[in-house]
Amino acid sequence: MRVAILGAGAMGRTVIGHLQKCGTVQEITAYDTSRESLEKTRRECGVEGSTSLEKTLDDPRLKLVFITASNAAHKDLALAALRAGKAVMCEKPMANSLPDAVEMAREAARLKGFLQIGFELRYSLLYSTVKKWIDEGKLGEIRNIQCNYIAEEYWRSSSWRVKNATGGSMFGEKLSHYVDLPRWWSGSEVEEVYALSSPNIVSYYEVRDNYQATCRLANGGVSHLTFYMPFGETTDTDDPLQDMLDRQKDTGHELRYLVMGASGGAETDVFNRTIKRWAYRETPRGFESKIEETITWPKEQDHFYFHNTHDQTHDIVRRVQEGLPPSISPEDALETMKVCEAAEMSVGRQEAVKIRDL
Repeated sequence: MRVAILGAGAMGRTVIGHLQKCGTVQEITAYDTSRESLEKTRRECGVEGSTSLEKTLDDPRLKLVFITASNAAHKDLALAALRAGKAVMCEKPMANSLPDAVEMAREAARLKGFLQIGFELRYSLLYSTVKKWIDEGKLGEIRNIQCNYIAEEYWRSSSWRVKNATGGSMFGEKLSHYVDLPRWWSGSEVEEVYALSSPNIVSYYEVRDNYQATCRLANGGVSHLTFYMPFGETTDTDDPLQDMLDRQKDTGHELRYLVMGASGGAETDVFNRTIKRWAYRETPRGFESKIEETITWPKEQDHFYFHNTHDQTHDIVRRVQEGLPPSISPEDALETMKVCEAAEMSVGRQEAVKIRDL
């Protein structure tokens, strides 16, 4: 199979590395508007490229493209690739606006094309383990999900991600993962979102740097996300011999979920490298909770637990080769996009936003 990377930046080179370990991919090419990015990709990955999108997509040998360009380019690249008859994997966010995302989903449906959005946390063991427990009935119906995400400001002022025109919004660019997981875990769609944001601390951000967002699920459950970007201590060394989590642990950084069901609960804790499961029961004395399972792993396995783009990439290649549908449909990804849009609207309006009104 011949595969193209549309966007030869850091994420593009990461995907190329995964593809080069996939035995069924014989050829990889790259597209970017920047000759400098293409040259860096050629030097570091041994992959040639082109600044012509038309030339790249016109190749009849090309079956699959990975869109790893900046967010503002997602819609146009996805539509061009779908109309050229290519299978498409597009990094999240789906697009920088809900209408653009709707157009992508509709075009994929019209053309009966393959379109999957990059929610690799669904492939990541930290989160797929919780999904497995839920599907096995170990937690019961999901009633409440809490996420605390506290980080440093690591994009810096020169990044396209801090600008509205290119990054879109913090919810789309970064937090879409963390409102997608509650939908996936609970199997229940979000009906209403209420979000607040205080004035930014990071002055050069056009996007917001903090949120308190609460989602009401169709099953009556509640999901809440607390996010602050600038609080964690700045990681000011790039020493590859120092583990990232060791550098950041106990310095204000946190990424932790509590998932509470009717008959059990689960916790995912990035900085302690743990997954835990609780079981509940009622006794003559009263309600009791007990930790039933604790899973840990060595830091060498972090990629597969945290952001498993490796297995996502290989699974998408396999699905395209075998003529299977995407594991995450465009319509599924669009529902997460709606939650992101509703959260941003809620902050602006200072009121709850119903998904059905979008």
